[in-house]
Amino acid sequence: MTVFNLPDLGEGLPDAEIHEWFVKPGDEVTVDQPLVSMETAKAVVDVPCPQSGIIEKLFGNPGDIIQTGGAL
Repeated sequence: MTVFNLPDLGEGLPDAEIHEWFVKPGDEVTVDQPLVSMETAKAVVDVPCPQSGIIEKLFGNPGDIIQTGGAL
C-alpha cells in the first residue's frame, strides 16, 4: 500500500482542512483524478491523485485538519 501525503498547497502553509472527498474506499482512481477538496487559509484546492490504483483507506473526514506532509 502506498500512502499519499498532503503536499504543500502553496507558500509553505502548515495545514489544510478536508472540505470534501471525491472518492471512497474501494474506488479505482487514475493519475490526476481529483481525490479531495482541501481548504487552506487562502483558497479551496482540489488535490489530484498522484498515481493509479484502488483507494484502500481515507485518513480523515470533512472538517478534519491535516498537517502538510500528513497522510490523506
